[in-house]
Amino acid sequence: MKTVTLLAVVFASVSCVSALSSKISLDYATYQGTAGFDGITRFLGMQYAAPPVGDLRWKAPQDPAQTTAVQSAAKFKDVFIGVKQTVGTGLIGGFNYGEDCLYISVITPSSATNTSHLPVLFHIPGGGFAQLADPNLDFTDFVKTFGNNIVAVQINYRVGGLGFLAGEEVRSGGALNAGLLDQRQALQWFGGDPNRVTVFGGSAGAGSVGLQMTAYGGRDDGLFAEAYADAPAYSEVNSDSYSQFQFNNFATAAGCGSATDRLSCLRQADIAKIQKANVVGNYTDIAAQSTSNPVIDGTFVQDIPLRLFQTGHFVNVPMIVGDATDEGTLFAANAGSPEEVSEFIQANVPSLTEANLTTINQFYPLMAAQQPFHKAHFPSAAAAFGEATFICPGLTISSAVGASNQVWNYRFDQSSLALRLAGYGVLHAFDTGAIFGPNAGPMAGLLGIVENGLVFSSFAGENANVVPIMMNYAISFVRTQDPNTYKSGFAPNWQTYNKDGGKQRIVVRNSGVTYEDVPATQQTRCAFWTDIIANSFAE
Repeated sequence: MKTVTLLAVVFASVSCVSALSSKISLDYATYQGTAGFDGITRFLGMQYAAPPVGDLRWKAPQDPAQTTAVQSAAKFKDVFIGVKQTVGTGLIGGFNYGEDCLYISVITPSSATNTSHLPVLFHIPGGGFAQLADPNLDFTDFVKTFGNNIVAVQINYRVGGLGFLAGEEVRSGGALNAGLLDQRQALQWFGGDPNRVTVFGGSAGAGSVGLQMTAYGGRDDGLFAEAYADAPAYSEVNSDSYSQFQFNNFATAAGCGSATDRLSCLRQADIAKIQKANVVGNYTDIAAQSTSNPVIDGTFVQDIPLRLFQTGHFVNVPMIVGDATDEGTLFAANAGSPEEVSEFIQANVPSLTEANLTTINQFYPLMAAQQPFHKAHFPSAAAAFGEATFICPGLTISSAVGASNQVWNYRFDQSSLALRLAGYGVLHAFDTGAIFGPNAGPMAGLLGIVENGLVFSSFAGENANVVPIMMNYAISFVRTQDPNTYKSGFAPNWQTYNKDGGKQRIVVRNSGVTYEDVPATQQTRCAFWTDIIANSFAE
């Protein structure tokens, strides 16, 4: 694969020192970015791989084609089309969705020169591997906070059926885990000084961070020096039999079920027909939150991802791992009884036995604190899903990496009045606004208005106190591999997760930062969940 090092102009040590131009020539194209009056130069929507359309569907990403015309890098390109989305501009989402999506965007200080060796935040969006939930963020505040000395990068990659469809036809005639291969291609394309790159993601983006750490059995290709996983999403890996079942359903729904060569038929199918098939599937009679999961392909993903961490097959770099207190409230069924909790959890973790479900009801009984607009057992379903999918995998990864490297763990415990009134507590990924600031959220139609109103805007007002705490910890980590070097004066020194043999994390609120040991009861529940998620398949 041809590796294009875009930021050689920023990182390379050569004798000529000049400010970064807003026009950059790569070995296959020239891109014209924009230099703002804010001291930031933006290169938005640059192609890092060929459009994954037609015969390139379900294949590993290919190098971009050569072009002599200057390409505009003034605005973001299409967001990759995910499950239940249609081509074009979404009335609710506001993003323009399309299949030609393998683009990368970079914002960098205009004052950077080719000897700057600036640290880099490399952002992988989340969205459950089904959609891209947080694309096109504005990292201006993050870059400018300490004097324009960070570069921020974000990517598109394939999701949903187009990114993670499996089955024997894809295995033999294409590439499994195409979305993860896209991420890897983007990391290799970007280049730069690998000693200064922090790979960052939230939710499935954080799960992707872990998957890049365990890629090829933990092979270190020198692509990043540290990792930040915010609410790492890990669910059961789809089994081979379920993957084939899913492929069969997908082909039939797209009109290719009776074709002699179903994969070839799917590659030739109109995107509208593909999108009829591109939906969330079921493990049971109840729809799961997401079934577009990475699968074991024997090469990139060599084993169940959490087990790869447990067995030491990961790139050993310093990490920050975090979660919100109420991770599961965004996803949980509005359960009114223990039986409904069981139905919801088994729909998402299908390998659970009756004995497991009994244990889960014991772990998450009727809780005293009820949530507005929700039934009595909603908090139980939310707590179970949140720990199973996000919190416990994060603690497992913290323990695994922390055994031989520095890991800092946190629990974000600050909500907003609007979310509390709606009954959602400290929402999944709510801390994004604290890490990147209140202006980071994209304005994209009604969905963007709601997201900015509920998530980002509170960090300009009621939650403003936590922004310098979280942002400074993150910037310090990106710059120095230590969150304490440039920490806020309001925040204490952040001790590592395994310090003195314990399991400790900070708790972040408007009132400040405190320490807590991970409660023994939560460790017990997490041992239960980790044993299941690291050792079973979704059927």
